[in-house]
Amino acid sequence: MRNTVAIMQRELLSLFCSPIGYITIAGFLLVTGVLVLATESFAPGKPANLRGVFYWTPFVLTIIIPAISMRTISEEYRNGTIETLMTAPITDLELVVGKYLAALVFYIIMLAATLVYVVLLVVFGNPDWGAALSAYVGLLLIGVMFTAFGLLASSLTRNQIVAWMLAAVPLMLFAWFAFYIVRQVEGWLRVVFQQINVVGRFEQFNRGWITSDSVVFFLGTALLFLFLTVKVVESRRWR
Repeated sequence: MRNTVAIMQRELLSLFCSPIGYITIAGFLLVTGVLVLATESFAPGKPANLRGVFYWTPFVLTIIIPAISMRTISEEYRNGTIETLMTAPITDLELVVGKYLAALVFYIIMLAATLVYVVLLVVFGNPDWGAALSAYVGLLLIGVMFTAFGLLASSLTRNQIVAWMLAAVPLMLFAWFAFYIVRQVEGWLRVVFQQINVVGRFEQFNRGWITSDSVVFFLGTALLFLFLTVKVVESRRWR
């Protein structure tokens, strides 16, 4: 546990010392700010809520989260420090979990910055606190899953840009394709795509419904990606 915390602290410090970290946070807040204006969340005569902003946020996160996780392991490959970590008294699991927790904490801090919009809700109206809390739980779970996938992509290459593409492109296709195709098919195909429809599952949270099957889906998928990441890192010992 001590090794995991040490890796997490080291990685988190590097994220906050890197301009990429601040650019990512600024980009996320800029996009969500534009969404607030575009969806007229605080327009006079309309109910003050963030449902429209949250609706589009998962699509934005398919780009933003890979930018957070792209350097986690690929940077170790590029700098040659992965060999040092391999010979250090830490396990591959501790390394991966430490890197993952750092990226996830960074995401949570970035997400917390959007609470300013909740403050505006209080100013402009009477927000539904249950729905707002449920939406943030959904965004946290999406972050848990997307960050794990981004870490897996980062473990596959030493190039940060390639790592971003390996994470962002599949996540964008996954989110958009499943969201679109579930509306076009019927029968068993619709049932299958409903199960993997990340945006559709999040929409339940956005409406104030926290369902156990969606929680299990996000957490289970994240654990699968972390398991695969550990196996990829382990495979380097045999190269």
